Amino acid sequence: MPRTGVDVQAQPRELLRLYRAALDRPRWQQVLAFAVSLWTLAWIIGQFVTPEDGPTALDVLGRLAARLGLTGGEWAERITETWQTSGGGFALLGGLLWAATTERGQLPALLGWIAVMLGAERLGYQPAILLAVATMVGFVLVLWLAALTSDRFVDRRTTLLPRDVLRAGVTAAALAAVVPLFAPALFLARLGNPYLTKAPRILSADRAPARGGWSRIPEQAKPAEAREPEQP
Repeated sequence: MPRTGVDVQAQPRELLRLYRAALDRPRWQQVLAFAVSLWTLAWIIGQFVTPEDGPTALDVLGRLAARLGLTGGEWAERITETWQTSGGGFALLGGLLWAATTERGQLPALLGWIAVMLGAERLGYQPAILLAVATMVGFVLVLWLAALTSDRFVDRRTTLLPRDVLRAGVTAAALAAVVPLFAPALFLARLGNPYLTKAPRILSADRAPARGGWSRIPEQAKPAEAREPEQP
């Protein structure tokens, strides 16, 4: 029972850590993630607002371009027709890209959502999402089963461990699921950041004091004791 309580308390901390990891990206990737997040969020919301005639992902771009006066001869309709004849392999590719997402490599999650949205042009919203999720879960399940039958002794070579496979799968799923929420989360983080009080940081002795934090003053070296004069 005490162990279960610790696990329950650790789950919110793990989710908070993944949330911070999702926001901790290079600047160029933050811009890309913000654009993909708005695109994905508009596409998902459109499916619930008008479930019978929900806009496709390319329809969302087409309507945005029309509002900006960038119709370009109905380019969105032409691209939609091209993707509709290309098959539903993009949804499967999106699930594999989701599975390849890590904390240090979150770009596959963005590319995975783009692939899923393109695959939904032919399959539809719900079938594309289900196929991508099933592909991701199936990939992790195959690795987990392979880890059960592999050698669990960790030496100098790389191996599969069941617990690590599940942990990597959960991390990938969480980081992929947070992509549509990245734009509002980043906006709220930037909005509330000036009002947050950060805890002071304790710096090491060889670093200069930083503004807004504490620093440790290095201890001064003790003066050398005076030697007694030697007896002749």
